[in-house]
Amino acid sequence: MKLLINEWRKYLFNVRSVIIIPLILLIILIIYFSTMHFVIAATKSSAEDYSKVFLFGITICYNFINFIAIIYASNILSSEISRGTIKFILTRPYQRYKILLAKIGAITLLMPIFMIIAVIISLLLHLLTIHHMPEFGATIKYTGIFILYILAVTVFITAFALMLSSMTSSPAFVTGCSIVYYFCASKLWATINILYFHLPTDGWLYKLCPLNVNSYLIDLMKDAIENSAQNEFYIALLANITYACIFVLIAVLIFRRRDISLAN
Repeated sequence: MKLLINEWRKYLFNVRSVIIIPLILLIILIIYFSTMHFVIAATKSSAEDYSKVFLFGITICYNFINFIAIIYASNILSSEISRGTIKFILTRPYQRYKILLAKIGAITLLMPIFMIIAVIISLLLHLLTIHHMPEFGATIKYTGIFILYILAVTVFITAFALMLSSMTSSPAFVTGCSIVYYFCASKLWATINILYFHLPTDGWLYKLCPLNVNSYLIDLMKDAIENSAQNEFYIALLANITYACIFVLIAVLIFRRRDISLAN
């Protein structure tokens, strides 16, 4: 618990986390909702249209927070190793796997809170600019689904980034690999499959590949916005969590044996 609190303090006393990032998101949302105000004013809109405006607004928040999660996850360990500050943590009586779990826990709890704050800001801007609130049921449903989005992506990406960070001291390398993985992994897997494996794209082996499972889960979550969750969703979620656990296990095994004194 002390490790988790210490990780939270790093974010709470970080100007970038507390001021700059929320300010950038606020500016983006103000521009979006202000633009939608003129669109709504020029057309006859229904309650469903107001809900769609809100949905797209929190989709913007989701994509923004996802990118922030990738940046945080990529630097949470590798930057401390490169600067040598991790050695001060290791002098305290904490096992190394607890240090890694605290870092995952800090980001995993932080991103949904960011999402809830972003939803509240979106609702206020929606009311101030469009002068209509989205349907209450739709608001709760969209918020719940996007928080689940954030949790699934954050846990997976953080575990992946920690695995890379345990192998290298370069934050830039970890960040680059995480961004490429997030945006390009499913396309890379599709290309590899076409060239070498020729697996059917509707088969479980193709869908649940580590390069594709995260994108597949997100697609299923998008479908859950309009329809109820299917069995495939829970299978993909279980596979996503399983891969995240494997990444963490690899990170722990490498980090426990790594000579941190060799860091710069």
